Amino acid sequence: MGVESIRDIPEGFELTDIQRRAATSVQTGQPWYAPELPAELAKLEYPVFFLDFETVNPAIPRFAGMRPYDHLPFQWSLHVQREPTAGPEHYEFLAEDRCDPRREFAASLLDAAGKSGSIVVYNQQFEETRLNELAGWLPEFTEGIKNIQARLWDLLPVIRNHVYHPAFAGSYSLKSVLPALVPEMTYEGMTVADGVDAGLAWGSLIRGVGDQAERERLSQALLDYCGQDTLAMVRLLKALHLASA
Repeated sequence: MGVESIRDIPEGFELTDIQRRAATSVQTGQPWYAPELPAELAKLEYPVFFLDFETVNPAIPRFAGMRPYDHLPFQWSLHVQREPTAGPEHYEFLAEDRCDPRREFAASLLDAAGKSGSIVVYNQQFEETRLNELAGWLPEFTEGIKNIQARLWDLLPVIRNHVYHPAFAGSYSLKSVLPALVPEMTYEGMTVADGVDAGLAWGSLIRGVGDQAERERLSQALLDYCGQDTLAMVRLLKALHLASA
């Protein structure tokens, strides 16, 4: 048909709804927001929590009850917005030695997450599966973990079904969505910039690689990265509220 660019796709060419909105957005150069977006955002219950985990999945199980390639959670970040106009509070956990981190990970998370309020994640399946695994390893935390799972609110399908920006370039990953909707935030230049980096940095940290200054640098880099993930969701939600107002 002579079509070599998304900009040349004709109006009558059959596309899915998501493909058509992407094509139209690129062709016009304008972001697209669904009229249903405000109703989706109105489902959030305050206080709103923003949650992210970091894990490693080693081939050789490290602790009791684990199987090869099970995910071992070693870090979480939680931003909390008590009211729609309130600034976010930040809580975090990072295991920094070779001891089994699962119990402290779970106990500290349940304490920080409270009992009520929506818990925003990006791609709910990952966090929900990790929580299921924790409940299996630590049955005494099952009730609290189920409370967290019941409150999870996945930002990924909200954006995928109700938002498109030309700068997404076809991707709905947090790394693509964030700089498009919140251009002042970026992962560029960070010592730890993705999940693979985080796993490698944590491995070096708990093995005691380098001197104390290097360990402090790795620890701070991990905290900065995981905190960036949850702060990104805070800023994304604010951008969506402004766009849908």
